Amino acid sequence: MVKRVILVGGALLFLLSFLGRAENLAKVGYVDMDRVFDEYTETQKASQELNKEISARRTEITKLENEITTLKEKLDAQEALLSKEERSKRAQVINQKILDLQKYVRDIEMDLARKEEAMTKKLITAIYNVVREIARKEGYTLILRKDSILYGEEGMDLTDKVIKVLNKGK
Repeated sequence: MVKRVILVGGALLFLLSFLGRAENLAKVGYVDMDRVFDEYTETQKASQELNKEISARRTEITKLENEITTLKEKLDAQEALLSKEERSKRAQVINQKILDLQKYVRDIEMDLARKEEAMTKKLITAIYNVVREIARKEGYTLILRKDSILYGEEGMDLTDKVIKVLNKGK
């Protein structure tokens, strides 16, 4: 009986000492990256800048489309008066303008995609730098994305801290 009490007591002491060490080994937190990205003021500025450029490009495209439409309408209206050669020449001009417009649209799409990717990369780098800074200052050994965990205590959520630091510009 005494052996059993000593054995159980020793096992409990061992478990308690291990539990104390385990808590000191890892400090874990998580961040809701979607929320950080949405509430980061630089993200909103980048989005506005990109939307402004998209709007300007749409205006250019609309202008070119209207020009093509006008040329088509003129050709249709004057078709009976034009020689076969002149109709063919004008149709070629219209077709070339359509091809040029299509190429222009593809180029714009690629350019905007590159700009969006560069902006996103810059924003994500800033966010990760702040997360890393908070982790180092507060002694976190592991910080996870909120969408990759099933459960986490409220106190482990660092999202508000990250947003606050980002928007202060530190």
